[in-house]
Amino acid sequence: MVGDALVARLWLGRLSVLGVAVAILFAALVPLGFTPRFTPRPDLLLCLSFAVALRRPEFLPVWLLAVIFLLTDILLQRPPGLWTAIVILAIEFARNQEYRFREAVFPFEWLFVAGIMFLAMLANRLVLTMVFLPVPGFGSEMLYFVVTALVYPLVVAFGSVVLRIRKISPDEAVLLGHRL
Repeated sequence: MVGDALVARLWLGRLSVLGVAVAILFAALVPLGFTPRFTPRPDLLLCLSFAVALRRPEFLPVWLLAVIFLLTDILLQRPPGLWTAIVILAIEFARNQEYRFREAVFPFEWLFVAGIMFLAMLANRLVLTMVFLPVPGFGSEMLYFVVTALVYPLVVAFGSVVLRIRKISPDEAVLLGHRL
């Protein structure tokens, strides 16, 4: 009976993450205004992925992460698979460090995630440059990074309040087989 409840909660969490990801992608595709904006839209999918991976890594398996970001690459007309591969590497690195942030205060997590986001964006820029694809201006790329990093706490709050995605307790970590 307990096993069935864990499996049901696992799939409910995965479906909720997928549903929010589809809603974010839909909002990114819908034209909300026809005047140019000064600030770019933050990468909410990236923020959501980090928030879930550092709180409930079992809700975001690699295959679900790959499906979400590959679909995003295709629909947003980015080089298919490049940003997906970089995000998977970044999220998996963060997921392996999840146990370090269970008891840590939020600013340390925020700084850690911002650093990984920065390195992921630099890696994307480097690969695009190496294969001679057009690269956005460095200033606009850094503004995009800053806006995305500043929105991360709001996404964490949304995940905590609306989606009920909270950090794993040590007892749950043992039950789910996570590292202590």
